[in-house]
Amino acid sequence: NQISIIKSMGPEPKPSSQRNRILYLKELERIEQVPIRELRRRVILQFRDALAAGRGTGAANQFIQASSAFLSWALNREWVDANAAARIGMLPYTPLPAWTKEMARDAIRNLPAHLSRAVMLALFTGQRRSDLCAMRWSDIQNGAIFVRQIKTGTELWVPIHPVLAQAMTQWPKTSDHILTGVRGGPMTTHNITRSMNDAQARGIIPVGFNIHGLRKLAATLLAEAGCSTHEIAAITGHKTLKMVEYYTRSADQKRMAVEAISRAETSFWKPEETAMQPIEKKRTPLLNQ
Repeated sequence: NQISIIKSMGPEPKPSSQRNRILYLKELERIEQVPIRELRRRVILQFRDALAAGRGTGAANQFIQASSAFLSWALNREWVDANAAARIGMLPYTPLPAWTKEMARDAIRNLPAHLSRAVMLALFTGQRRSDLCAMRWSDIQNGAIFVRQIKTGTELWVPIHPVLAQAMTQWPKTSDHILTGVRGGPMTTHNITRSMNDAQARGIIPVGFNIHGLRKLAATLLAEAGCSTHEIAAITGHKTLKMVEYYTRSADQKRMAVEAISRAETSFWKPEETAMQPIEKKRTPLLNQ
């Protein structure tokens, strides 16, 4: 049982830390072909680098922390002879880039149908990849979808945008889950990552962009629409407003810059004054020297 193992690894972690450990230990479980006693540092590093490329350095570092804690626990019980993740340095934090509206529009139009649906759902709900895959048709009631975020446990009621609602009427219902793969079964986070990597290899989406960048785009678009930090957090489920404020500050700067130039055109520099006119060169004492 993962929870009992995690609790026995040391002081009982906070619920959020416990969920993170479970999340990243599941990544460690994917190394199925290697018995735990034969797990080597190079394999851990390969997985870390793959996570960094697909989900960012933050996820990669959390994977290392969870793996090191687990392998230290296993070492004390003689399940392994060494902690293959010990003393692996943390990667510098580099945030994953946000998509642009144009990129999202092109992706929805050009990606395979199952991945196009994932892009739409991510864009119009602002949720994480794991929460997108967990969404069920039964979670939809009264024009909104109920989300219990896997990473934080936050419960959200997210109204469904009319554009998304219209598109969803055409989506296949071959599963209880909203997102389905090419064979009609529930889509997994691994499916999304692999499909995104394939799309990048084929040039459909730029290299370096993943599904999480759509969460950032959703927050940015809400900010540009004039939503407050609390309103955006009510959709995205951010536990702190620091990240949300990043989007609103950026949107506010753009909005204020546009307003400033607009006022400049209509106040101290009127349109008719922009015509080319002779400029009198005034001599200054400095130029006379």
